[in-house]
Amino acid sequence: MGEISWTSEFLDLSSFRPAYSSPMTIANVGFYYVLGFSRKFAFRKARDYHLYVLNCISLTRWKLLWTSMPCLNFSSWQFGTLCNFAKFVTHILSHHNHPALVSSINLNFLGGAANHLLLKKIAKYAFSHNVQQLNVVTWPVSNLVNYPPCLLSSQSLKHFTFSCHVTPTRIILETPLDFPALTTLHLSGIELCGDLFSKCVSLKDLTVEQFVVEDDLEVFDIIAPRLCNLRLIYGSGFKLINVIAPQLENLTITDCSINYLKAPPGLSSLCYTGYPLMRLCKVGFHSLNKATIGLFNYHSIIRYKVGDARKIINMLLKLHSVRYLTLNADIIECLSSFPDLLSHYLSPFSNLICLTIDYKDAYKVKMYTEVINFLLENSPSATFIMKLPKGC
Repeated sequence: MGEISWTSEFLDLSSFRPAYSSPMTIANVGFYYVLGFSRKFAFRKARDYHLYVLNCISLTRWKLLWTSMPCLNFSSWQFGTLCNFAKFVTHILSHHNHPALVSSINLNFLGGAANHLLLKKIAKYAFSHNVQQLNVVTWPVSNLVNYPPCLLSSQSLKHFTFSCHVTPTRIILETPLDFPALTTLHLSGIELCGDLFSKCVSLKDLTVEQFVVEDDLEVFDIIAPRLCNLRLIYGSGFKLINVIAPQLENLTITDCSINYLKAPPGLSSLCYTGYPLMRLCKVGFHSLNKATIGLFNYHSIIRYKVGDARKIINMLLKLHSVRYLTLNADIIECLSSFPDLLSHYLSPFSNLICLTIDYKDAYKVKMYTEVINFLLENSPSATFIMKLPKGC
């Protein structure tokens, strides 16, 4: 019939597209709509909704429909007490044993010891029913919380998101995740300790954001043999990050305090934005297709130092194989502040097809000829593009 998502308030029909418009299909859509309630006619109290469901399930047709929904969304915010929420979730899970498998479970809940018991129950249901996707958003009630043990291992889970949405709360993850079938992982609001991903042998897409690394950890290893895409966003505490992922193709790092990065030399795409720039491994990249490098727009607050320019040049030297290069205006302005420094280096770019300078976030546009000439010296036929701010 289509994919329909359950929530404790309504069924989302915004993306529902029936395969055909037979009377039976239309009737089923009507049942789903009435059962889930539209936003306009939804009951305001979860208690009223719970009583309504209890009255409805006595009808075989209603029960067949609501116990066969492929996507379950639970949110504790719509319930006055944890007890009511726990009863509601228990009721749904205990009656949801239709042969049609549940493909996805989403949980948004207020943290605490009691809710961790509920989380354990949901995790047990998800893993025992071979649920493919599990998304958990937690709002802890204390500043330091240990990662829930019930979410450390699953043989069937393929897509997993775990997010902590309370700042500066951190969920401490010390034990390696054991998800051999997992292909997509998204972690947010986590404190990372040691090797955490090596048991995720099928992992292809990893995103970690709003995170810190354990203070005593000198080297943080990301070991994932099949990893293709890695995104590190708003992280701190790195001294050295060592990416052991021979199949890694795309690496994105945004505002992470990384001193030193070791990444696979076969990387195809690198996107880095931050201040100050990190140092790359000595080998560099031998087949880089695309690179986007940017400093944050701090020039109105602090003056660039010669050390900043040296870091930029050292990074550019490691990107010597790149074909499509994008630099933001701050990179160009920093290099132009020390023109004598460029005279000591030859342009590393002999394979460049396109050079793009992004001025979109710059407060003013300047053309620094000596810097552009340095970048294009060994690729005179490369296309040169300037992205200007609106109004220019």
